[in-house]
Amino acid sequence: MDTSPIVHELSLSCSPEHAFDVFTAKTGEWWDPAHTGSPETYATVTIDPRMRGQVTERHTDGSEHDWGEVIGWDPPAKVAFSFTLAQDRTVPSVVRVTFVPSDSGTHVTFEHDGWNEFNAASRGKFAWPHLLARFADAAQQ
Repeated sequence: MDTSPIVHELSLSCSPEHAFDVFTAKTGEWWDPAHTGSPETYATVTIDPRMRGQVTERHTDGSEHDWGEVIGWDPPAKVAFSFTLAQDRTVPSVVRVTFVPSDSGTHVTFEHDGWNEFNAASRGKFAWPHLLARFADAAQQ
């Protein structure tokens, strides 16, 4: 059973401030509706910008799905949140994203961690390369 973190690194041609803002304040714009509970009614995903803020998927029919809670908020350097999308809500994983200035703009390290014997079977459910490519495209526009 693989419990190692899922890690992806990106080089973006924008400032850390802009990359952080696109990742956190505009998640609903770059997130692919196909990777939600109900793509046909998907409206947005929001991250409440504060410690203990909620990460919420919202739909046009008024339904909402809690994805987790902000556990790290240090703009524009880092955001972290518990993550329950497509997982057993009683055993969340953790998403951590760091934004570091680089010569070309920003180096982003994305880490999906917190895997253990109770949730590791969910590791394969996430299309992070696809989703992060959408984020990178949005951040560099």
